[in-house]
Amino acid sequence: MTSLLTRWRAAVRNVLWLDALQAAAISAAPVILAVLVHEPRLGWTAIAAFWACFGDPGGPLRKRAGSMLALGLIGALFCLLASASAAHLWLLLPLTFVCCTFGGLLRVLGPAAAIVGTLLSAGFVVAAELPAPTLLESLWYTLFFLAGAVWAILMTALVWRRRPWKDATHAVAHSYRGLADFADALARMYSGLAPAGGPQAWSAVVRPQRSAQRAALEAARVRIREVLDARPSRRARAHQLLYLLDSAEDSFIALVAAADLLESNAPRWLGRSAGAHLSHALHRYASVCNAIASTSDVNDAKQAECLRERLAHYNAGLRDLRGGAMAYAPDLATVVPVLDRLLHTAQAVMHALFDQGPAPAAPAQTGGDASGARQAWRTLRQNLRFESDAFRHALRVGVGATIAVALSKTFAVNHGYWMSLTLVFILQPYFATTWQRTLERVAGSVAGAIGASLLGLLLSTPLSVALAVLPIALGTFAARTIHYALFTFFLTSQFVLVSHIQQPEIYEPMLAALRAFNSVLGGILALLVGFLVWPEKEPRQLAGALARALQCHADYALALTHEKSGAGAARDIVGLRRLACLSADNAEASLQRLQQNPVHRDRNVDTAVNLLNAMRRITAAGTVLEIQPGLPADSPAAAALRNYGTTLAHVLHPDGPAPAKEARGLNVPPAIAAAEPSLAAPLDRIGQQARQIRQLRQQVQREQPAS
Repeated sequence: MTSLLTRWRAAVRNVLWLDALQAAAISAAPVILAVLVHEPRLGWTAIAAFWACFGDPGGPLRKRAGSMLALGLIGALFCLLASASAAHLWLLLPLTFVCCTFGGLLRVLGPAAAIVGTLLSAGFVVAAELPAPTLLESLWYTLFFLAGAVWAILMTALVWRRRPWKDATHAVAHSYRGLADFADALARMYSGLAPAGGPQAWSAVVRPQRSAQRAALEAARVRIREVLDARPSRRARAHQLLYLLDSAEDSFIALVAAADLLESNAPRWLGRSAGAHLSHALHRYASVCNAIASTSDVNDAKQAECLRERLAHYNAGLRDLRGGAMAYAPDLATVVPVLDRLLHTAQAVMHALFDQGPAPAAPAQTGGDASGARQAWRTLRQNLRFESDAFRHALRVGVGATIAVALSKTFAVNHGYWMSLTLVFILQPYFATTWQRTLERVAGSVAGAIGASLLGLLLSTPLSVALAVLPIALGTFAARTIHYALFTFFLTSQFVLVSHIQQPEIYEPMLAALRAFNSVLGGILALLVGFLVWPEKEPRQLAGALARALQCHADYALALTHEKSGAGAARDIVGLRRLACLSADNAEASLQRLQQNPVHRDRNVDTAVNLLNAMRRITAAGTVLEIQPGLPADSPAAAALRNYGTTLAHVLHPDGPAPAKEARGLNVPPAIAAAEPSLAAPLDRIGQQARQIRQLRQQVQREQPAS
């Protein structure tokens, strides 16, 4: 419960409330206008404006407007096709399959395109239920939909324009807040008396923090590159943000190293003084990161003084840690250099922000493809084969939507489009995520329907109902980044009220009951489609993800040991470590989907968990190794280190280059420990994890013939 509340507080803190308010106002204005001018069809305009705001990917204005315009134009075409063919089932069902399959296939173009594709599919199934008996009426609904998208574009482009760098700046600030959360989580492991819990407790704290921070860093890097490609004239601003992001990544490396040292030495670090001083130092570093994240004006003397004061407090905490605390826990000497690195990085950021210090020049970004549309078409065409997971999911969406529309039309289900809408929104590429999304959406829909019913009893006039849409829409846009069930709660309440304005003859509780009932039906149908229509083989995918992760970790270990031995040209250690972390995150996501699948029967889950834990300890020990001094290239210890690195890489991934002689025990060569003792400890931890991975692989190989 504590962990859940912590995540929710962090999510609420990162909500862009002003942007949510702007989107809510844009989507609520047509509802109010519909009541004032007595034009119920403007409710369809409100839905189009809401979807356009929902599909806004952020970033440069050109990208935002292009995405919203594509949703408006293609959505208008889908509206015309669906409403015009609604009375002819023989035509409607093939169109449903083709259009919804196209919407599902847009997932291959990235997360923003995936949202647009889902909204396009949702627009088609809703338009199939519009009261448009004639072609002229279908054209009117098409124009109302297009007007909603154009309204949203005009408001975001002309009236409420966001600064081009706002999203990128917020993403970088989010990375520093993630560092603060990471440091606070490590500090809470020490109660002031002793480190809390065993290895499981450390994994439960460190693993989600590492994954979340890695995702935040990657998202911020994408945001910066998006705006830089659109605004090359602002390259100086891009260099500043990239410098801040690189500093955040360097601090992340140091925090991972500190977590590894704390976990490996925790059983010996007992005592009130050591634990209290360590906890206070980490909390003070978290306050430094929060101050960097809150910096909005480099000319503000108060913000500069706040950051200087927090840096001074953190420096004082490190002095206390070096003093009396070291007498009670001498092993703390291994972690103090890591904490010093955090201090030096934060001081450099302070100097670059407020003291007009020059930030190191970031590498120039290469331009993207001259034709984004051509690249998108090439990607879509490459995935038009049954072997593509994305294409199979798109077919799954098309089949599911077609079945839902057929059931709704055949049995004349009242407001049956809510069933189709629910299926389109919750059907995911993997059955486990579909299962989880179904539970969250059904719970949110039922709760939202009840809330809309109670609200409808309090609102006596159509205008009051229309005005109530604004705060509810604000909750919808704010909750989309907090939790899906909460988002569904507000979304259901909003759409029930909008539907009541479009069809005032239907009582709100009846609308709410229909929404809840059809949402349950849509959830059940989505589960059946996800389970029966080309179900994904998650165990096979998990095995492939683990193999790729082991290969990335082998490459990282080999490059790192070669760099410390001074061998040849330096490789991109940071890039290799990033690939290793991302591959482990992908394998963990696959494992979580397998564990969440209510029908999985895989016996090697424990083996996968142990492999992932071993790989994460390898990258943690590797980050400690990165900050240690290297060896002279021509020394005997350097040659021993190169051979040892080749041995480690071969044990982690046997398909790589085999060493001349592989040591069974994987013990660190004595020459390395004698030449540079600081290298021996992290190398020994990497060797221990490599030994465990070899044992796990041998165990799996022994079990295969018996299965």
